[in-house]
Amino acid sequence: MKISKLFLISALPAALLFTSVDMLAAPAKAKPVIICPQKPDPPPVIDGDPADWELVPAAITLDKSHIVWGAHQWKGEDDLSGTVRLSFDENYLYLLVEVVDEVIKTASDKGIFVSDHVELDFAPVYNDKAQGPRLGNWRILGFTPGTVENSGDPLADMEADATAAFPPDLDYSGIDVGSSITEDGYVLEARIPWKVLGIKKRVTAGMVFGVDVHISDSDKDFVQEAMTSLNNTTPWKGRRQENILKMVLTGTDGKIRK
Repeated sequence: MKISKLFLISALPAALLFTSVDMLAAPAKAKPVIICPQKPDPPPVIDGDPADWELVPAAITLDKSHIVWGAHQWKGEDDLSGTVRLSFDENYLYLLVEVVDEVIKTASDKGIFVSDHVELDFAPVYNDKAQGPRLGNWRILGFTPGTVENSGDPLADMEADATAAFPPDLDYSGIDVGSSITEDGYVLEARIPWKVLGIKKRVTAGMVFGVDVHISDSDKDFVQEAMTSLNNTTPWKGRRQENILKMVLTGTDGKIRK
């Protein structure tokens, strides 16, 4: 049965009339497309210094709109926010994350995922219409900046490091991670071989993959309190295909060629 627009409007409570009509008419937000520019020589030194990235375009700012989990525990941009950059060459995917976080708690190995950390979700094949749980060819990688204040004890101090949550048997030994502690948080830099990401063919500009990058906050030991996502248009339901974003490899200018 077709319901007239007049009937629909008149049936709404007066206090909700204009808000409700606007919500009914508002189109769904389009998912952002992540730009991954080619990094011209020299490649970045993996040391947590963002100076190598000054000319790399397409930085992504993560603010309040990107808090997809733990919003009730988020205390503001000083508590958790940041900037993400991605770039590539034939051998590696590069990641730079500048994190704002006033309290940093870190851990090693699988403890990375319940401490302050950066997570990269990577899908070798991207399908814009796909829904459902992550696929078996995904890569879920976690990165820690390591010890905030070095004690000088090599048994206690922890260097920047990476681990894999999925697949469980992934050999991620080729990943290099560097970090630096800043006045308002930390900088994390990573170099990830394409083969670790499941890409065996030669990568070139124009290729498309699926990606998301999360920054997680843990002001208390081993308690994840808040998390960001590059995808601020789709409700967070876990590591699912509908939450992953399209990543396009481009030339050094960061422009998608049609």
